[in-house]
Amino acid sequence: IFRVHGDSIRALCSERYGEREIAAWIAFRPPDAYRAAFSSRKLFVAEWQGQIVGFGQLDPRRGEIEACYVAPEAAGSGIGAALLGRMEEEARRQGHAVVRLNATLNAESFYARMGYRWLGRARHRVAEDIDLDCVRMEKALPRP
Repeated sequence: IFRVHGDSIRALCSERYGEREIAAWIAFRPPDAYRAAFSSRKLFVAEWQGQIVGFGQLDPRRGEIEACYVAPEAAGSGIGAALLGRMEEEARRQGHAVVRLNATLNAESFYARMGYRWLGRARHRVAEDIDLDCVRMEKALPRP
């Protein structure tokens, strides 16, 4: 998961974020942070040929999607959409009618295609002196 996260940020986010932001973003979440997330978050992975090629993280209490990343070699394959759909399904199962997220600037159009609507600008702190510009978005979940 750590490898996919870092590779995805480096390869897919460099057009919208600078080198300093990317380095801080990757350093913000060390490998142990993923293990710690298992106690309070729902993590989902996509595998292909025995390798993790995508992952997502949902806060089930708040119905907040906290991460949805795909390995650069798997970008555009539908893995991101499948992970997002699985997290939405889990949020609905947890009783949420709406799911929210902070989209990075490079992912805003992806989420818009997936039915998310723009709520406003947001910032995500990744270091004491570095905030990433993001977009706050939400999606109403269809009733089962």
